[in-house]
Amino acid sequence: MSLDDRIEDAEYLFDGSRGPFGVPRKKMIRNRFRTSLFASVATLVLLPASHSPAQEFKAPTAGSATVAGDVADFFGQVGDQIYGEDCIFELSQEQLEVQQALIQAYVNQGASSSHARQLAVKQLHAPKLSEKCTQIRNVSKDTPWVVVIQPPKKPTIVAALPEFSSATPAPTTPLADKKVLPQWDCDPGVDYVTIQHKGYERKLTGGEICNPFDDVVRNVPETLKSFRLGYAITTGRLFVVADDPQAGGKTIAWAISGREICRNNPDPDCLAARAIGPSPPGEYSFASEKDHKVSWGPTSKRMVAGIYLTKLWNRDRFSPAQTAAILARGNIAIHVRLKGEMSEACLGLGPNGWAYVSSLIKEGRATGVNVYIDEPYPQIAETAPVVRVSSFSLSSVFK
Repeated sequence: MSLDDRIEDAEYLFDGSRGPFGVPRKKMIRNRFRTSLFASVATLVLLPASHSPAQEFKAPTAGSATVAGDVADFFGQVGDQIYGEDCIFELSQEQLEVQQALIQAYVNQGASSSHARQLAVKQLHAPKLSEKCTQIRNVSKDTPWVVVIQPPKKPTIVAALPEFSSATPAPTTPLADKKVLPQWDCDPGVDYVTIQHKGYERKLTGGEICNPFDDVVRNVPETLKSFRLGYAITTGRLFVVADDPQAGGKTIAWAISGREICRNNPDPDCLAARAIGPSPPGEYSFASEKDHKVSWGPTSKRMVAGIYLTKLWNRDRFSPAQTAAILARGNIAIHVRLKGEMSEACLGLGPNGWAYVSSLIKEGRATGVNVYIDEPYPQIAETAPVVRVSSFSLSSVFK
């Protein structure tokens, strides 16, 4: 029996609850198994409990009559915990696309095909693993696993989310004459290469976008037990929204929202642009179920905190067509942003920022999100910690 058959069995038997954005948990099981991480973690499922990375859960045993159900139950309990440790073993889909575009850009600059490939791989690679994640990966290399299951009749599964083409259409007319805002463009004297990604230009230096935010984190006072997160589109600042005069407006972290020409760009046409615009202004809520406030995002293939627009602000700035397009933009989330990536309407934090902000959400201290077009606390707002330098040199392409 093939691995895909065993995957289908597991997802079929694990039915009922739903994950972020209403995706059935059985659908999530399929998506998780199809990553190399779950091909690795599947090894752990059939190991003795003493070898399990999560000692509090009992791993299923090989030969069990209900092994498919046990596998699904195990991943239902342990899967989010493993991903909660940020065990990212491979490049994301977007990083792979960017890597291939980098290779072509370097060849266009005059590099040989082999050198262009080596340079792109060196610049874009999976993040360094924590000790725990390294142990998970190493165990999977040493222990084979075999499961034999008689599959039940497979039902027809209807996807909870529509399937979209991976190819984004070329820029629409309202965006055709727009340019990246000056504060996000590469500074003079910084070498960069321009790639094409889904119809848009993206400048990269050393595999990273120009002027990314430094991964700065400011802790919220422990005495503040309940507050909302605030986000300013124009600056990318994430901060505290609370009546407490000592904490209200204080910076927590910095996040990118929007892609390419629409990165942190509050232009109405950008806010109305699907797959490229930043998060629209307004009030957002988290998932109502505690366990689903931070959970697996099947599209992003990483842990996310889904946020749901409950009230759109600044309607007077939008035409009826723009308002309709903004309200039709779909899922938005807070998540980690990996090197070279940009964000589709979501708030993309650095690894440290994501770890801290997700903990605030899971603990229930952060109760929602307010997204503002302009900075609501200009008197105390910090200047964005933008990384404006790079060690990348175009001369390296010709070595």
